Amino acid sequence: MKEHIYILDDHPMIAEGTAQLLMTDERYQVTIGKHYSELYNFIESNPISLLIIDYELQDKTALDLLPYLQKKIPQTPVLVYTMHTEFWIIKLLIKKEVAGIVSKNDNTSEIKKAIESILLTKNKYYSPTALNIVLSLVGDHSATDSIAYTPSPREKEIINMLSCGYTSEEIAQKLNLSKSTIDTMRKNILLKSGAINVSHLMRLAFIKGWITT
Repeated sequence: MKEHIYILDDHPMIAEGTAQLLMTDERYQVTIGKHYSELYNFIESNPISLLIIDYELQDKTALDLLPYLQKKIPQTPVLVYTMHTEFWIIKLLIKKEVAGIVSKNDNTSEIKKAIESILLTKNKYYSPTALNIVLSLVGDHSATDSIAYTPSPREKEIINMLSCGYTSEEIAQKLNLSKSTIDTMRKNILLKSGAINVSHLMRLAFIKGWITT
Protein backbone atom coordinates (compact mmCIF):
# COMPACT_ATOMS: atom_id res chain seq x y z
CA MET A 1 0.00 0.00 0.00
CA LYS A 2 1.30 3.45 -0.91
CA GLU A 3 2.07 6.06 1.70
CA HIS A 4 -0.48 8.87 1.30
CA ILE A 5 1.17 12.27 1.62
CA TYR A 6 -0.90 15.45 1.87
CA ILE A 7 0.73 18.76 0.89
CA LEU A 8 -0.86 21.91 2.30
CA ASP A 9 0.67 24.96 0.65
CA ASP A 10 -0.99 28.04 -0.84
CA HIS A 11 1.86 28.56 -3.31
CA PRO A 12 0.78 26.48 -6.35
CA MET A 13 4.21 26.30 -7.99
CA ILE A 14 5.85 24.99 -4.83
CA ALA A 15 3.04 22.57 -4.00
CA GLU A 16 2.89 21.15 -7.53
CA GLY A 17 6.67 20.98 -7.82
CA THR A 18 6.91 19.08 -4.54
CA ALA A 19 4.11 16.74 -5.61
CA GLN A 20 5.81 16.00 -8.94
CA LEU A 21 9.07 15.27 -7.13
CA LEU A 22 7.36 12.79 -4.81
CA MET A 23 5.25 11.12 -7.46
CA THR A 24 8.39 9.91 -9.21
CA ASP A 25 8.56 7.45 -6.31
CA GLU A 26 5.96 4.70 -6.64
CA ARG A 27 5.78 4.35 -2.86
CA TYR A 28 3.92 7.65 -2.52
CA GLN A 29 0.44 8.89 -3.32
CA VAL A 30 0.10 12.68 -3.14
CA THR A 31 -2.82 15.03 -2.54
CA ILE A 32 -2.51 18.84 -2.64
CA GLY A 33 -4.56 21.35 -0.67
CA LYS A 34 -4.33 25.15 -0.89
CA HIS A 35 -6.46 26.08 2.12
CA TYR A 36 -6.55 24.50 5.56
CA SER A 37 -10.32 24.03 5.23
CA GLU A 38 -9.61 21.60 2.37
CA LEU A 39 -7.31 19.62 4.64
CA TYR A 40 -9.86 19.58 7.46
CA ASN A 41 -12.51 18.20 5.10
CA PHE A 42 -10.12 15.66 3.61
CA ILE A 43 -9.00 14.10 6.89
CA GLU A 44 -12.60 13.53 7.95
CA SER A 45 -12.76 10.49 5.67
CA ASN A 46 -9.24 9.91 4.35
CA PRO A 47 -6.25 8.61 6.32
CA ILE A 48 -2.87 10.16 5.50
CA SER A 49 0.62 8.91 6.29
CA LEU A 50 2.33 12.30 6.40
CA LEU A 51 1.28 15.94 6.28
CA ILE A 52 3.62 18.45 4.65
CA ILE A 53 2.54 21.94 5.63
CA ASP A 54 3.76 25.44 4.85
CA TYR A 55 4.29 27.63 7.90
CA GLU A 56 2.18 30.56 6.70
CA LEU A 57 -1.28 29.83 5.30
CA GLN A 58 -3.76 32.59 4.53
CA ASP A 59 -4.81 34.02 7.92
CA LYS A 60 -3.20 31.26 10.00
CA THR A 61 0.18 29.69 10.65
CA ALA A 62 1.27 26.11 11.22
CA LEU A 63 1.41 26.92 14.93
CA ASP A 64 -2.29 27.79 14.80
CA LEU A 65 -3.21 24.55 13.01
CA LEU A 66 -1.05 22.09 14.93
CA PRO A 67 -3.17 21.82 18.12
CA TYR A 68 -6.24 20.81 16.08
CA LEU A 69 -4.29 18.47 13.80
CA GLN A 70 -2.47 16.75 16.65
CA LYS A 71 -5.81 16.12 18.33
CA LYS A 72 -7.64 15.08 15.15
CA ILE A 73 -4.89 12.93 13.59
CA PRO A 74 -2.44 12.33 16.46
CA GLN A 75 -0.62 9.46 14.73
CA THR A 76 0.09 11.46 11.56
CA PRO A 77 3.53 13.11 11.52
CA VAL A 78 3.72 16.73 10.40
CA LEU A 79 6.61 18.05 8.32
CA VAL A 80 6.87 21.84 8.08
CA TYR A 81 8.21 23.07 4.72
CA THR A 82 8.80 26.80 4.93
CA MET A 83 10.71 29.92 3.97
CA HIS A 84 10.57 31.03 7.61
CA THR A 85 13.71 30.18 9.56
CA GLU A 86 13.42 32.70 12.37
CA PHE A 87 14.87 31.42 15.62
CA TRP A 88 11.64 31.81 17.60
CA ILE A 89 9.53 30.03 14.95
CA ILE A 90 11.84 27.00 14.85
CA LYS A 91 11.87 26.88 18.65
CA LEU A 92 8.07 26.90 18.87
CA LEU A 93 7.72 24.26 16.15
CA ILE A 94 10.09 21.99 18.05
CA LYS A 95 8.03 22.49 21.20
CA LYS A 96 4.97 21.42 19.20
CA GLU A 97 6.88 18.20 18.39
CA VAL A 98 6.67 18.40 14.62
CA ALA A 99 8.29 15.47 12.84
CA GLY A 100 10.61 17.66 10.83
CA ILE A 101 11.41 21.10 9.45
CA VAL A 102 12.72 21.68 5.93
CA SER A 103 13.69 25.12 4.69
CA LYS A 104 12.61 26.06 1.18
CA ASN A 105 16.03 27.68 0.87
CA ASP A 106 17.63 24.23 0.90
CA ASN A 107 17.85 21.79 -2.00
CA THR A 108 14.52 20.19 -2.91
CA SER A 109 16.11 16.78 -2.34
CA GLU A 110 15.82 17.56 1.38
CA ILE A 111 12.08 16.89 1.16
CA LYS A 112 12.63 13.29 0.06
CA LYS A 113 15.30 12.81 2.71
CA ALA A 114 12.92 14.12 5.35
CA ILE A 115 10.08 11.85 4.24
CA GLU A 116 12.28 8.77 4.28
CA SER A 117 13.63 9.66 7.71
CA ILE A 118 10.16 10.26 9.15
CA LEU A 119 8.27 7.39 7.51
CA LEU A 120 10.94 4.71 7.19
CA THR A 121 13.21 5.16 10.20
CA LYS A 122 10.72 7.07 12.41
CA ASN A 123 13.33 9.76 13.08
CA LYS A 124 12.83 13.50 13.07
CA TYR A 125 14.51 15.41 10.27
CA TYR A 126 15.84 18.94 9.88
CA SER A 127 17.29 20.28 6.63
CA PRO A 128 20.71 21.99 6.86
CA THR A 129 19.35 25.52 7.31
CA ALA A 130 16.85 24.43 9.95
CA LEU A 131 19.40 22.14 11.58
CA ASN A 132 21.83 24.97 12.23
CA ILE A 133 19.10 26.76 14.16
CA VAL A 134 18.09 23.58 16.00
CA LEU A 135 21.68 22.95 17.06
CA SER A 136 21.98 26.50 18.35
CA LEU A 137 18.88 25.91 20.49
CA VAL A 138 20.65 23.14 22.38
CA GLY A 139 24.02 24.86 22.41
CA ASP A 140 25.62 22.34 20.08
CA HIS A 141 27.36 23.21 16.81
CA SER A 142 29.60 20.14 16.56
CA ALA A 143 27.05 17.50 15.63
CA THR A 144 26.54 18.04 11.92
CA ASP A 145 28.85 15.16 10.96
CA SER A 146 26.74 12.67 12.91
CA ILE A 147 23.38 13.39 11.28
CA ALA A 148 23.50 10.30 9.04
CA TYR A 149 23.74 7.98 12.05
CA THR A 150 20.57 6.12 13.01
CA PRO A 151 20.73 3.99 16.16
CA SER A 152 19.53 0.40 16.08
CA PRO A 153 16.45 -0.56 18.14
CA ARG A 154 18.75 -1.85 20.92
CA GLU A 155 20.85 1.32 20.81
CA LYS A 156 17.69 3.43 21.03
CA GLU A 157 16.64 1.39 24.04
CA ILE A 158 19.94 2.15 25.75
CA ILE A 159 19.75 5.85 24.80
CA ASN A 160 16.28 6.07 26.32
CA MET A 161 17.45 4.40 29.52
CA LEU A 162 20.38 6.80 29.74
CA SER A 163 17.95 9.70 29.34
CA CYS A 164 16.08 8.35 32.38
CA GLY A 165 19.27 8.38 34.45
CA TYR A 166 20.04 4.65 34.50
CA THR A 167 23.64 3.56 35.02
CA SER A 168 25.36 0.92 32.89
CA GLU A 169 24.88 -1.61 35.68
CA GLU A 170 21.15 -0.87 35.92
CA ILE A 171 20.74 -1.06 32.14
CA ALA A 172 22.60 -4.38 32.10
CA GLN A 173 20.24 -5.80 34.71
CA LYS A 174 17.14 -4.67 32.85
CA LEU A 175 18.36 -6.03 29.50
CA ASN A 176 19.87 -9.19 31.00
CA LEU A 177 23.31 -8.35 29.62
CA SER A 178 26.71 -7.91 31.24
CA LYS A 179 27.86 -4.48 32.36
CA SER A 180 30.91 -4.74 30.10
CA THR A 181 28.60 -5.33 27.11
CA ILE A 182 26.59 -2.21 27.97
CA ASP A 183 29.79 -0.19 28.45
CA THR A 184 30.98 -1.30 25.02
CA MET A 185 27.64 -0.45 23.42
CA ARG A 186 27.68 2.98 25.07
CA LYS A 187 31.15 3.67 23.67
CA ASN A 188 30.03 2.57 20.21
CA ILE A 189 26.96 4.81 20.36
CA LEU A 190 29.12 7.79 21.28
CA LEU A 191 31.58 6.97 18.51
CA LYS A 192 28.95 6.50 15.80
CA SER A 193 26.89 9.51 16.83
CA GLY A 194 29.87 11.82 17.13
CA ALA A 195 28.89 12.72 20.69
CA ILE A 196 31.74 13.51 23.09
CA ASN A 197 29.87 12.45 26.24
CA VAL A 198 26.44 11.36 27.47
CA SER A 199 25.22 14.93 27.90
CA HIS A 200 26.16 15.67 24.30
CA LEU A 201 24.43 12.44 23.22
CA MET A 202 21.23 13.48 25.01
CA ARG A 203 21.19 16.76 23.07
CA LEU A 204 21.58 14.86 19.80
CA ALA A 205 18.91 12.38 20.85
CA PHE A 206 16.52 15.26 21.51
CA ILE A 207 17.21 16.77 18.09
CA LYS A 208 16.75 13.49 16.23
CA GLY A 209 13.75 12.23 18.18
CA TRP A 210 15.49 9.11 19.51
CA ILE A 211 14.16 9.65 23.03
CA THR A 212 10.65 8.24 23.32
CA THR A 213 10.23 7.74 27.06
